[in-house]
This record gives sequence, structure tokens and C-alpha cells, in this order.
Amino acid sequence: MNSLRQMGLEQAIRRVASPIHSFSLAARGRRLGVCLDQQGAAIGRDVLDSMLLDHAAMHGAVVRQNSVATLVESSNDGCTIGVSDREGSEEISAAVVIVADGLAGNFLPRDGRWESRTAKGSYFGVGTRLPPGTAGALCEPGTIAMRCGCAGYFGAVLLNDGSVDVAAALSPEKTKQLGGPGAAVRQLAIESGSPEHADVLATARWRGTPLLTRRRIVEAPGIFVVGDAAGYVEPFTGEGMSWGLAAGLAVARHADASLTRRYQLGAWTNEWKRLADRRRVACRATAIALRSPTLIAVSIRIANAIPAAAHALSSVVSGPWRMSVPERVRA
Repeated sequence: MNSLRQMGLEQAIRRVASPIHSFSLAARGRRLGVCLDQQGAAIGRDVLDSMLLDHAAMHGAVVRQNSVATLVESSNDGCTIGVSDREGSEEISAAVVIVADGLAGNFLPRDGRWESRTAKGSYFGVGTRLPPGTAGALCEPGTIAMRCGCAGYFGAVLLNDGSVDVAAALSPEKTKQLGGPGAAVRQLAIESGSPEHADVLATARWRGTPLLTRRRIVEAPGIFVVGDAAGYVEPFTGEGMSWGLAAGLAVARHADASLTRRYQLGAWTNEWKRLADRRRVACRATAIALRSPTLIAVSIRIANAIPAAAHALSSVVSGPWRMSVPERVRA
């Protein structure tokens, strides 16, 4: 919420979001529940994106929706952008371009210079929104539910409208063996001890992402790359939006320096590295843990006897949220 607070949007977000106060982890039929140190908020990306768009427009941005933009050429003197929509296409000149088109974005040319470098063994992501009344008790109100299995892991949260937002990180090989994302998430539900939710997850409409863990260069003269477009590290624990918002605020002064010819090439690269490295190591540890349901199940069993261990385990796998003492532990 720090970035939203700086933008003056925190209270508006909280008014329409679902408060989050606890975290639940399950693997091999064992579960761990903890309270959060700081109350979070769950909000659908459609609602959040609309609020961010309105906020930008209110502060002077010219918004063009249902348009596709690509980089035509760039030099020390500026960039040429191709923009197309249903009415036609045109080219626009820009002194500075901030690229924030996500993991699967196609604004930058797919050549050796801008091509992302994907980490070996990367999982891919899928997501869905389950309609109100279809997911039962997949996740309790105010709780982030994380479920682990051999094919990967998924997280679920109940939104204010009663729908359930689900995001999963899956092994490409095991997903193919099981017959697709729906079958893979179904198997995760069964393995983690939630077989009653298996069928609704199997028949959901899943949207996919490219392989998740990746890096690329993040700047060139007049071009700054931010958010998921700059790189991503597993897992799906809220890091993507956190990094994206923080990067959007941080890049502003570099863009301003570029406009006034005061920018030193490499400054944004160094700052992005500092921003990302704060959580990169923790994310790697989280991904390793979540990829091993046996390790998680054994750790939960230990946490059942040692509350301090429960706190440590939850801190590792719960992403940006900081934990307090365990709310409950049950075998």
C-alpha cells in the first residue's frame, strides 16, 4: 500500500477492496493459518486498473483505450511509436517512452536487444475469476489461501462481490502430462486436501501468461522499462503489482532528467536492480519452498509443535505481507 499511499489512492482502494487479515497454507492435506501483521486488501485487477487509469487521466494523461502501440524506432533524439486502433493507424513522436506492457507485452521489438532471458525451469502462470457461489469455502473471507502440489501451486482470495480470484504457477511439463491448466489445478486441489473444489477449478476458464521468471535490459536512450515488462520472479504473491507501482513512481525523476538532457544512461538500470533485489532473494526462496509440497507439509507438521517455526514458514511463503504469531495450526 505504500505506493498507493504516495499516489493518494490508498483510502479509495480500501473502500472498494476486501480486507485481508490472514493467510492459509496447505500441502499434502496439512494446513497452517496465521494472522497478518498489517491488514492487506484484495481487489480485482479490472477495478484496480480502472482506478489507476482514472487517476492518471485526472492528472493530465491522455488516455487511448482499445489501441495497440509498438516502437518503430528510437535514437538519442527520441522515439517513434506506431499506434493503431479500429479507425486506422498513425505514428507519434515522443522524447521519452515508459514501457509498462507486462509479461506478454509486444511494444518492444522481439530482437536480441530487447528479448527477455527466461530462467531455466520457469513455471508459467494462469488465472481465473470464479463467479459468486461457485467456489464454496475455497477461501474464507479475509484470507489468502495458498495450495501446493506436484504440478505447482495456486492462491485464492475472496473479493467484495463474492467472486474468487485464483492465480496459479504451474510446471509446463507436468501440466502437459495432466492434460492442461484446469486438470493441473484440479490435481493441486486434490493433493493439498481440498478435493471438494477440484471440479469447479477444472472447468474454469483459465487465462495464461508466458514463463514467469525472466529478465531483460530496462533502458535505452529515451526508453525506460518498468514492472513485469522489466522482469518477473516467482511466486504469485502480490510482488508484480508492488514492483510495478513502486517502479512507476521511481522512474518519474529519471524520465524528467531525460527530458531536460540531464540523464546519465544506466541510472534507471541501477535503481531498478536495487528495487528488485530487495525481494528477489526472498522470492527465489519462496518459489523453492512452494515447489516442494512434501517440504511444505513437513514444515507445517513441525509448525504444529513450534509456533515460532510457523511464523518463519509463513513469512517465507506469504510474499509482501509480514506475519504475526500464528492464529492456529492444525494437522
